[in-house]
Formats: sequence, C-alpha cells, structure tokens
Amino acid sequence: MSQEEKLHRQLALVRGIVEGAFFSPLRSLDWPAFCFDQPGLLGLEEEEAFDLYVRGSLAAETIYPGDCQGREPLAWLWAMPEAGPALAHALASMRGDRPFLSHRLLYSLAPVRDGSLDPEQFELVEDFLASALGEGAGLRMAAADELSTLTRRALSAAGQQGDSPDPLLAKLAAKVLAHPRAAQMANDAELLTWLTLGGGLEGVDPEAAPAVAVLAWSGWCAAIVGAPADLALLTRLRPSLVLSPSELALYTPQQAGAGQVIGARCPYCQTQNSLVLGPQINERVRCPHLMYVGTSDEAHLLRAVEGFGLGPDFLALLESYYQSPADFELFATIVDDLYEMLCNQGRLAATPVSCEGTQGFYYLKAFFAGPPPEQEEESLH
Repeated sequence: MSQEEKLHRQLALVRGIVEGAFFSPLRSLDWPAFCFDQPGLLGLEEEEAFDLYVRGSLAAETIYPGDCQGREPLAWLWAMPEAGPALAHALASMRGDRPFLSHRLLYSLAPVRDGSLDPEQFELVEDFLASALGEGAGLRMAAADELSTLTRRALSAAGQQGDSPDPLLAKLAAKVLAHPRAAQMANDAELLTWLTLGGGLEGVDPEAAPAVAVLAWSGWCAAIVGAPADLALLTRLRPSLVLSPSELALYTPQQAGAGQVIGARCPYCQTQNSLVLGPQINERVRCPHLMYVGTSDEAHLLRAVEGFGLGPDFLALLESYYQSPADFELFATIVDDLYEMLCNQGRLAATPVSCEGTQGFYYLKAFFAGPPPEQEEESLH
C-alpha cells in the first residue's frame, strides 16, 4: 500500500469516528445553544444569534457585574455561573421583537410543554421564564463529554496516545485553524471535508496529518460548545461577536415610545422615510412602498408577505402551523421561502432602520413592496 493510500484510509477512518458525534453537523452559529445550555437555541439565524448575544450580554452585565469586570462582552456570557437568569431577561425583551423565536424556544421547555408551570403564578415574565428554563438542559456538558471521547478514539485510530498526543500536533492543528478557509466553514461537516479532501492539511507531514485533522476538528468544535471556551477562535469564526463594552452600549435597546425618530430609505423611490415612535407611531415622511417595520423573525416576515395576495385560507393554515410545535419548522420554511421568492422577484425589499446617535434599533428592518413584475406574453411552447 502506498503512503498516499494509507493516508486516505486513515483520514477516512478518523472522519468516520468524529462525524458520528450527536451534535454533528455543528454550526458555528450554534454557539448560543451551548453558552445558554438550551437545545431550543440550535439552528438560529445570524441576526437572531447576534440579537441574543447583545441582549444576553447586557443582562449578564447587570446580573453578574463582578464576573464581567475587565472582560469583553463575549467573555461575560461564557463566565456566567448560571445562564438561565440572563437568558430569561433576554427572552423577555425579545417577545415583541422576535415572537416566533420566543414561541419556539418556550415550547422546547418541558415545564411549558407539559403545562406544569402556570405563568399566572408569576408577577414578572422574567421570573416565569427563569423558572421554565431551570438550571439548563445539560447540553454543554454532554457535548463536552462527547467531544472528549471521540477525540481520544480518533487520535488512537490515528496512531497517537488518546490522552496525551504529541504537543507538536496541537501546534500544527492551531496553524491549520488559523488558515482563512477554516473561518469560512459553516459547520463541522464542511470543516471535515476541507481537512480530509479539500487541501486543509496541505504542507502537513502525512504521518502526522490524521492526528492533526482530529485536533483541528476538536478545537473548532470546542470553540462552539465552550469545552473549553476559545474566544479567539470563536470570534474568528463569527466576527460580529467582536464588541467592546463601549460598542455594546450603543446597541442597548431603546425605551419603547420615547419619541425616537427612526428612518429608512426606500429602495424603489429613494424617499427617506421618517417615523416618530411614541404611544402611537407618527409618520413624518412615508412613501407608498413602506409596508411594515419589524425584524427578520418569521412572525414579522409573515406580516411583510401577507399583503401579496396569500388568501385567508392559506394564512389560516400558516396560523395552525404556528400553534403546533410539531409544525414549527414547516411554518418557518414556508414563510422564509415566500419571503425569499418575493425578494428575488424584486417585489419586496428590506433595508436597515437607522436612528441618530444610537444603534439601539439594530434588530429592525423596514419592508417595502415594489411594483409587480412585468407580465410576460403567453407562449404556446
């Protein structure tokens, strides 16, 4: 057997071991699920994860000020002795901004699913949420144990001592992870493909390559599940997480109805729309294309697309999906597909909302309806 054939067999062997992890495929955007120890936070979109990061960090600073001092906001979250209280405050503030995310997460919690927790018994929604969240689901610990076990097994298969591999291998793995391509991988399955088939181990001694692949995979996954937390690598994977305390302060959600003036430019007629927030929203300037101001949450996206002739029966069907935990994914898929279709047709567009002096409305978008597409002539072919 040639050295190249031997290398391919060993890489296939270690890949077969590690890709059997219960958390695979592990997305780089899944880090909040492990940080807050809630499986219901798996599968977040980028805007959802960033919103949760901002609100969770602000809550952590209030609840655990001593643990936050002298650290960056991302470190505040990983250093929390208990994640539940901060997550409860974040979710309470997101109920109106991301209703479907809050709805979906609530129904992933056993006390809510089985009805054993009565929200009427709590004066504050934060207390209800904290009680429902409990002490966490053990996801982070389970992932850490799985990662440790599979790393040892894969290293043994690569000809190394599973508990004490050659220290040089860790340095080589760190060098591989420092490659710009490693930061572009959306999940660990893509990373494994790059490592084993895509040239990720180029320049690495073939004798060491299988073990280096294992340690690179293990280090990448460890940064996501926090086992241990590797903030330097995590911020390379998710650059939006690089925020200083002073930068984070700009994102503090603004008090509702305090008279702020928000604006958004229409992509169709270039009008600078201007709205004054108060007990009632007052329109300073509003073009005919502006439909709705909301977030990327599917419940808000539905509000943006329902004006395109969906019909009452179809909307009633979507509402039934929204009320059925078994159909949450179907609801989200249909709404997201409708939104993407309308955007691709040029009939719907979204632009960020701005407010002078603050980034506090970072989560809002203005949705605009454009002219219908030109009707093509009927063809007999």
